[in-house]
Amino acid sequence: MSKAIVARMHGDDYQAYFFWSKISEMFQEHNNIEKVGYEYEEIKSIDDVVVFYKNSIMDENGDEVKADYFQVKYHATQNGSFTWAELINPAFINASSVSFLQKIANAQKQVAPTGKGVRFYIVSPWNIHPDDQLSQFVSNVGGQIREDKLFKGGDKSAMGKVRKAWREHLNITDEELKIVLRTLRIKFSHKSIEDMKNDVFQSLYMAGFKPINKETNTNPYIDLIKFAQKTGKTEFTKEAIIKLCEREGLWIGKPLITPKAIPIGIRSFSRNTEYMDNELIHLECLLENFNDRKIKKEYDWDTNIFPKVEKFLHEFTREKSSYHLYLETHSSIAFAAGYLLDSKAGVNVAPVQNYGGRQPWVPNPKVDLSGYTNWDYKVETLDNSAKDIAVVIAVRHDILEEVKFFIDQKQLPIKKIIVMTPGINPGAHIIKDATHAWILADNLATKVNNRALEDRLGKMHIFMSGPNALTFFIGQNARAFGKFTLYEYNFETRIPGDYESSFSFPPGIKEM
Repeated sequence: MSKAIVARMHGDDYQAYFFWSKISEMFQEHNNIEKVGYEYEEIKSIDDVVVFYKNSIMDENGDEVKADYFQVKYHATQNGSFTWAELINPAFINASSVSFLQKIANAQKQVAPTGKGVRFYIVSPWNIHPDDQLSQFVSNVGGQIREDKLFKGGDKSAMGKVRKAWREHLNITDEELKIVLRTLRIKFSHKSIEDMKNDVFQSLYMAGFKPINKETNTNPYIDLIKFAQKTGKTEFTKEAIIKLCEREGLWIGKPLITPKAIPIGIRSFSRNTEYMDNELIHLECLLENFNDRKIKKEYDWDTNIFPKVEKFLHEFTREKSSYHLYLETHSSIAFAAGYLLDSKAGVNVAPVQNYGGRQPWVPNPKVDLSGYTNWDYKVETLDNSAKDIAVVIAVRHDILEEVKFFIDQKQLPIKKIIVMTPGINPGAHIIKDATHAWILADNLATKVNNRALEDRLGKMHIFMSGPNALTFFIGQNARAFGKFTLYEYNFETRIPGDYESSFSFPPGIKEM
C-alpha cells in the first residue's frame, strides 16, 4: 500500500476521532451541544465536523456563536507548518484551484455575512512557523486573528504586505477582509492521532459507552461513523447516537461516574477549552483581560483579576454540594482559587486535571503513601545581604536557570533560592494521581512554613511549573506562607527569563 494511501487513511481516522471527541462532550451532564455533524454538506468547503449549540455561546470577542465548523487536516509528519502564504495556496489543502482562505470567505458569505454567529476552524497537528508573520497575529487564546496586530501599518509594512496579498487574493477591501477573518480560527499544534485515540476512548468510557482495548488494531467507533456516512447520515443528536450504538453493542448506558458534583470553571485562555461553554453550569471567562498569556496593559492582577475570581467562587460555591472546578487558566489563577477555597472555606471542591482525559482530582488520604515520591529539596545562596527568598517549584520543567536569569535581569533582592522537585528530575508524568499531588502540596507547605526565622524577614517570590491541580492544592495550603508574590512565565514565546509578577499575597498587599 502506498504511503499516500496510508496517510489518507490516517487522516480519515483523525477526523473520526475528532468527531467522537465532540460526541463525548455532548454526553456530559451539563452540555450545551444540540447535535454534531460529520461530513456535513451545508458548507461543502468546511464540512468535516460541525457542532451546533442549544444556546448561543460567547466567543473570544464577546460575540454570540451558534455553531462551530471544523476542517480537520491531518499531517503524517512535522515537515511543514502554517504560514500566511500557505493559507492562500490551494496546494496547502491538496486543492487545485481554491485556497483555504477562499473557502473561509465563501463560507462566511453563506452563513455569517456580518462575520458573527459561527466560527470556522482549521485543526492540525502542525504548528505556525515561528519566523512567519502569521505567528505575530494568530492569538494563543483561541486561534483567532488579532486585528490590532494584522491591521497595523501601511501596505508597505510587514503586516501590510500580508493584508495586501490576502485582499487581492480574495478581491475584497480591508474592511471586507476584517469580516472574513473574524470567523477564522487556527487550531494549531493539535493532539497527535495516538493522543486523540486515548482521550476519546477514556471520554467515551466515562460517558457510558463500551470500553475498547487501546491495544487492539481495529476500532468499532471509527467503523461505525464511516458506515453511517455511507448510509447518508450526517448529523447526530444524543438520542441518535445512543440508538446507533445500541444496535452495535457499543452503548452501556451507565456512566462510570454519576455526575453529582456541580461543574464550574475559570478560563483565562481558550485553546482547546470550547468544552467549557457546553459542559459547565457556571463559567468565569477572563479572556478579555489577556492578550494570549500576557495580561493587557490596562488591567492589573491584584485589582482586576483577583476580585473577579474571588467573586465568582464566592457566588457559585454556596450550595451544599460538591464541586468540580475546571481550571483552564494561568497557574497563578489556579493558585488563587485554591487560596480562596482552603479547608476553612468549607467547600467540597476537586480541581479537574487533564490526565488521560479530564478527571476530577479527589485525593484519598487512606491509601498507602509509601509509593509516592516526595520533594527533592535544594537551597542555593545568592546574596547574604538580601532578605527575600525565591521558591522554585519545578514539576513539569526545570526552570531554575530561567528564574536565575530573571532575578539577575530584574535585580531582585534574593538572599537564597529554594528549589523543589518531586523526584530527581522534572517531567510530564512525575505526579501519579490526585493523592500524590495533595501529599506534595501538604509537604511543600510544611517545608516553606518551617523555614528559618531570618528567612521570614523578607517576602517570597514563587515560580512554578506544574499541573494546575497541584498548584490549586498548594494554594489551599498557602495561608501561612506570609508575604509572597507569584510569577507567570510565557511558555509560548520561550524568551529567556520572560516572567511577569502576578498576584501578591495576602490580598491587598502590593509591593513595588
